Amino acid sequence: MLMQLGTQPQGPKMGIVDTAKRQLRALQDRTIPQRVVFHHVPKCGGTSAGRALRKRYVLSQATVKPEESFRAYQMFTGRTDREAMLVDVLDLREQMMLYLLADDVRCVSLHVRFSQVAHDHFAERYKFVTLLRDPVARFISHYNWSYQRPGAFGRIEEPLDAFLETDRARLLGATYGEYFSGLPVGADFTGAEAVEAAVANLQKLDVVGRLDDLVGFEAGLRGALGVRIKLGHENKKGAARADHRTEISPQQQARITELCAPDIAIWDRVMGPAA
Repeated sequence: MLMQLGTQPQGPKMGIVDTAKRQLRALQDRTIPQRVVFHHVPKCGGTSAGRALRKRYVLSQATVKPEESFRAYQMFTGRTDREAMLVDVLDLREQMMLYLLADDVRCVSLHVRFSQVAHDHFAERYKFVTLLRDPVARFISHYNWSYQRPGAFGRIEEPLDAFLETDRARLLGATYGEYFSGLPVGADFTGAEAVEAAVANLQKLDVVGRLDDLVGFEAGLRGALGVRIKLGHENKKGAARADHRTEISPQQQARITELCAPDIAIWDRVMGPAA
């Protein structure tokens, strides 16, 4: 059968699923046009911040859970060297983040290092934000949370004095270097190179909040995202119930401060030294 002159062949009609997707995308564009990545650094108040962001972006949001991603990595690799895996699994989480950004998920919140690849490809569309905490307080909170915690992939077995002499404690004092330097796995995150790189990368982020000034962090998010985010304390009750509490002696405090020297250097450069 010949087509009439001037007519065009008709494609398949749009199905109900495609129509719903198009309508959802239009609704997202109207209500949450600004996309965001939240770099959740452990024990910096990120649980509450991430949940608040994902609630505001409920139409398009995702997270990568630390426990589940670790178990997935463990199953895929078949490895048993847990301490090395705690570092190597960060590559998997970065890859998962890149997938979510490529899929145009509007709000992505996860324990992930700064990714130059993500920043290069998505900085024009996404705002990159994080929330940090005084390094010594963060170290102590991390130890309290992880000490002999049942089922935790990052649990710490040693009493505090013994732990403070481990390589893992040394790395814990350089968490900001590990998360933001962009240096490869196995690099020295405690050295000057990591400190300088972390400072430079944190300065690329659109909002860097501090846990002791959540009002300021909310204001920064509002300015960057164009939406109001109300931060709660959703993990506070659970943390108070679950944390092991260790009394810190002056000698232990001094040792922790020494271990946290790399993160303190980053904190002072990005946030300004304590008054």
